[in-house]
Amino acid sequence: MSPLDALAALDAAAFGTGLSPQNARACWAAALEGAQQVPLDRELQGEPPRCVTIVASANVFTAPIEWAWALSARGVRVILKSARGLAPVGEAVAAALPGVEHRAWRGGELAAEAAALAESSAAIVFGGAETIAAIRQRSPVPVLGFGPRFGVAMLEQLGAVEAADVALDHALYDGRGCMSPAGVFVRGEVNLAAVAEAMAAAERGLPVGEVSGAEAGALRALELLARVEGRVVKGEGWLVVELPIHRFAPRGLPRVVVIHRGDVSDVSAALAPWRGELGTVAVGGAGAVGGRTGELTSPLGGTERVCWVGEMQRPRGDRVLHDGVDVLGVLWGVGARPHE
Repeated sequence: MSPLDALAALDAAAFGTGLSPQNARACWAAALEGAQQVPLDRELQGEPPRCVTIVASANVFTAPIEWAWALSARGVRVILKSARGLAPVGEAVAAALPGVEHRAWRGGELAAEAAALAESSAAIVFGGAETIAAIRQRSPVPVLGFGPRFGVAMLEQLGAVEAADVALDHALYDGRGCMSPAGVFVRGEVNLAAVAEAMAAAERGLPVGEVSGAEAGALRALELLARVEGRVVKGEGWLVVELPIHRFAPRGLPRVVVIHRGDVSDVSAALAPWRGELGTVAVGGAGAVGGRTGELTSPLGGTERVCWVGEMQRPRGDRVLHDGVDVLGVLWGVGARPHE
């Protein structure tokens, strides 16, 4: 059995992710599908790192899989620090992938962190901006930090066909992932009933998981705002709202579709305060860039990842860049390091 097959045989529902069992399994399967696409035959010049420490975050429990596999399969030792409460994930990855060692320490346990970094040539850190900055300041080796990001969808229209894909993007990881859609921008017609029906279907197949008190309060506030300024459809475990485009903000709340109408210039203006955190743009619908067969390019003209709607939380493993960074190239000492 191959290492990835060994991971595929596990039941992600047992990992305690806070997601529903169905959603945890779907996210696990999607992540392993991406890992299968990692191009292990890519030629990398330069010297491979002797060891890389990966620090995981809790919002996307599958994030370490791709990079642990890409390094392990090339013979690079990996120290994997799991997020708090998600040690079973780190243990499972370490048990399946050769050369991966799981270590669990709490943030602030500097001796354990220092020991791991002392054994490493570099570190990959997923987490908040403050966490990344603190580890980078303490680290004796280069740190590739991947902090808060969000995604948006840009559609020509939002009908029943697009709604099913939009619902899937909001369902995986309950919409908390760094590639999840924080807003759905539509230039043409919006069928709110179709979006609601798709969200209800997604809830039946991939039920929502745990929702914190703070998240529940923020969802209520968003619903009230939309009842005053826009449109609302609320269901069991999900919410669909349409708001004026000037109300856009990357909220990261579970199972809420926030729709705004506008053209590309309107979207650019709405995103401007957070443009540096935009990581993914999904396109789709009649007249979308390239249809479903052409080359994908960002309608915004940026360097963010571009995908089809419905694929936001299922990034392809054969891409070279992650958040604009050639991770393996940097680790091998030949890629351009990101601005820190």
